[in-house]
Amino acid sequence: MKNNLGSRSHYIRYVRTKEFEKDFPLVYLVDGKVSFSLLSFTKEQMDIGRGKDAALRRIFKVVADIYQFYLANEDKHQAYLDSGHELIIDYFSAKLHGTIKNGVCDLGLFWKKTKYADVRKSITQFQKYQSYCKTYLNVTELVSDDMIHQMTVRYSAFEKKTNFKLLEHIASVKDAMADDRNQTGLDYDNEFFDQGNSKIIKYFPPKKLKEFIDSEENINYQAAFLLSGFTGLRESENLHIFVSDIVYQGSLAEVIISDPNKGKTFSPEKNKLVPRIGVLKSCLRQHKAISDLDDINIDYLSRLPVRTNLHTRHRYHAGWKGVQLRDPNEKYGHLLEWTCGYAQELFTRLVPKLLMQSRRSHPYLLCNTDNDMPMTVDAYESRFRRHSAKITGKELYSHVMRHFTGFYCANVLKVSQKDAQKILRHKRETSTDIYYNLSPEEVKRQIAMKETSIWDELDFSDWGKK
Repeated sequence: MKNNLGSRSHYIRYVRTKEFEKDFPLVYLVDGKVSFSLLSFTKEQMDIGRGKDAALRRIFKVVADIYQFYLANEDKHQAYLDSGHELIIDYFSAKLHGTIKNGVCDLGLFWKKTKYADVRKSITQFQKYQSYCKTYLNVTELVSDDMIHQMTVRYSAFEKKTNFKLLEHIASVKDAMADDRNQTGLDYDNEFFDQGNSKIIKYFPPKKLKEFIDSEENINYQAAFLLSGFTGLRESENLHIFVSDIVYQGSLAEVIISDPNKGKTFSPEKNKLVPRIGVLKSCLRQHKAISDLDDINIDYLSRLPVRTNLHTRHRYHAGWKGVQLRDPNEKYGHLLEWTCGYAQELFTRLVPKLLMQSRRSHPYLLCNTDNDMPMTVDAYESRFRRHSAKITGKELYSHVMRHFTGFYCANVLKVSQKDAQKILRHKRETSTDIYYNLSPEEVKRQIAMKETSIWDELDFSDWGKK
């Protein structure tokens, strides 16, 4: 059985069901068993609309790790069965301390020490599962042989009876560790330390950006680079753009931005906004040859689910983080705001070529030209990293383009942080703090009260030439 990357305690298999639009995750524990309580918890979360894949996976990991820890402690099985709360306490203590002593792990787990803040997060995840077990499964006979459920219910009873607080216990353990001056250096080999809250400027190198975009030969990636760099689109947000999201105001192409599940796109036939989900359903009625595609592609085209509803490891999954949209256009709804008119002109010239691409019964603007399927996050990220290494000499992650948008607002456009917040579609100004950074050169210019800036030399005017 193949385990998840980054986890040796469980394996997740996603299955299709009639009950849910999203694929349902089945969790196999380290010994191949399926926990009924975890299965029941997952169903309940999806029933009430809280079953986001990333959130569930965090809970799966904690619960599965507890089970793995139980199996590894063979000599304590009876003690844990008699006093179930001890398993939960011992597990979180082991996560904090690690299980490696002088380079050896008697349990075979080889867990490194974990930051206290991360243990706190794990406890919060466990408490969601614990709350469900207390509320719904406390007297359920069907889970009587579910060891994780048994221990969790017993821990809850102990917690209530003694007014025990796991977070307070772990905090006291942490403090004791900090005060112990007899620890050897080897004991701390795997310790992780917080780096503080200092800002790290991580925007794309401004003087290399034009070469980076101009030298990209694939129009799909070139368009995505323009959108990310000059409208602040996140990498996954690029992949939700429909063909019908491209509209014109005068001679310039604009892009509608809207929630993939609840939002709307523009219908030229109806001359009004229509639900995005309806566009996906209409594509299902189109028929194109798919016999040359693999099973994953065929299955995807036969359903065309909203990409956020696919599990995170699915080839065509694309995330969507909450955005704050302001000042909607009367006809088209919310449109992306460009920070550079020349960049928008170049994008406008790419649009006809993008629209003329062959597509396999899907509505997405950006395509994989090898098989006419939608562009994927993995393909985009890999392309970005390879191309950035070629141009800058350093392999960069694609999110630096959104950071460039913030840099451009602060150092070139010199707009206020409030305006940058609107362009980046942040709900809170504090979120914009991460992106809105003055470069050292701009700080020096302001101190010296010079009128011109080194960044005034950034020239994208070639993009405006026909």
